[in-house]
Amino acid sequence: MSEVNPRQGRLACIYFFAMAGLVIGNLMGRIPALKEQTQLDERALGQALLGVGVGALTAFPLSGFLVQRIGSRSVVIGGCLIMLLVFPLLGLSQGWWQLALAFYVLGVSFAGMDVAMNIQAVDVERLLGKPCMSMLHGMYSLGCLVGALSAAALAGLTPFWHFLILTALGLLSLPFFVRALLPPDPSKAGARKGGGFTLPPRALLGLGLLILCAFVSEGGVADWSALFLHSVLDASERVAALGFAAFSAAMVVGRLFGDRLRGRIDDAPLLRGLGSLATLGMLVALFSPWPALSIAGFGVVGLGLSVMVPIVISAAGNQPGIDPVIGVAAVSTVGYGGLLMGPPLIGLLAHEIGLRWALLVLVCLLYTSPSPRDRQKSRMPSSA
Repeated sequence: MSEVNPRQGRLACIYFFAMAGLVIGNLMGRIPALKEQTQLDERALGQALLGVGVGALTAFPLSGFLVQRIGSRSVVIGGCLIMLLVFPLLGLSQGWWQLALAFYVLGVSFAGMDVAMNIQAVDVERLLGKPCMSMLHGMYSLGCLVGALSAAALAGLTPFWHFLILTALGLLSLPFFVRALLPPDPSKAGARKGGGFTLPPRALLGLGLLILCAFVSEGGVADWSALFLHSVLDASERVAALGFAAFSAAMVVGRLFGDRLRGRIDDAPLLRGLGSLATLGMLVALFSPWPALSIAGFGVVGLGLSVMVPIVISAAGNQPGIDPVIGVAAVSTVGYGGLLMGPPLIGLLAHEIGLRWALLVLVCLLYTSPSPRDRQKSRMPSSA
């Protein structure tokens, strides 16, 4: 990779991380419209959303193999193209099986793209000689925020035309950033192994449970906040989309200032404080009688969850006696599984007891998440 420009590679990674967030933000903001279009109840919608999780879990063991065979650059491009092309098909779905199939393909493409662009980001960091992973994940959150705001602004359009506009913009801009992606490095052919599911070592079980709680909560807000505001608090579809927008905005702010916060507060008390903040925000969001206050509550949840995942991943990569690659891969896989599988299960529960009480499960997860008392032993040394 001697002929590549790592700064251009970083710019390409910014684009693909932001594009992934943009698609998710627009999609989550139009869940109520898709539910109305397909005439599905919460249980059936939750089952359809399960297609995203099943698709992603299908892609995980294949993504590493594909990256080894054809390189992360090709997998990023292919995953992004499939994601953009299948996106408008969600707006054409008229029944459960069509929606579930579209969600499945979207999950496959998104997971493959996610794995490959994170590998691109690792290579960019190595070539630049300085970290940029947190910033790139912040770009994903920013994309989710812009996507949620776009969903609110375009609520007057049908989901098909809304999603088609985003697909057209994505396909038009894609060629400008494809060239900047890092090409495969022949000297590293076959160096990367694995890519499938990795069970966490026993020393990482606490961290795995903590990141599982954080990701299930994040996925629950992403998938169900708009529908909760629309169906439970009678907010308009335009206003309902602002719940995820507030969550994403707070997530962006938290990630931008998270490193400074970690420099002043130890990880263990910081995690406790963030968990308490997220719990309080979720209670406000679920039991507020006013949509505006509920939206603010979802914002507080985003602020509380924003730095939790980077702290846990950082700790997992610095466990004594455990290969950092194994540590990070193990907790990330567990967390991603919670992000993908948790929201559909909330939908199934909502069909039985109602959406408000189903989302209350997130409060229980945040409140009872494992104590981070041992995290101080595994945190990275604070840099200046």
